[in-house]
Amino acid sequence: MDSTLFNLLLSLITLVITVGGGYLVNFLRHKIGNEKLSNYYQIAKQIVMAIEQSNPQLAGIDKKELAINKLLELTQNKITENQAQILIEAAVYDIKKLLSSSN
Repeated sequence: MDSTLFNLLLSLITLVITVGGGYLVNFLRHKIGNEKLSNYYQIAKQIVMAIEQSNPQLAGIDKKELAINKLLELTQNKITENQAQILIEAAVYDIKKLLSSSN
């Protein structure tokens, strides 16, 4: 009887660890993904500000293309071009909003 109870408890503990471990791995993947996204966004903002400072003569579309290419280069293509475009557009919007609120 003790052996059966012990095996049942051991199976239950194994099941709890397996299920809990799966949830923990998914949680960590999601958290790390959010942190990477936040880091990529900060890089995008720095790129936008640097391009605006160093290339004010470029047209908006040219600045955007340069910023996207630079972001892809700095992230070593770990994001797609569409994701880079969205991050750059969000950075531009955020910087414009910041500038308009400071005036």
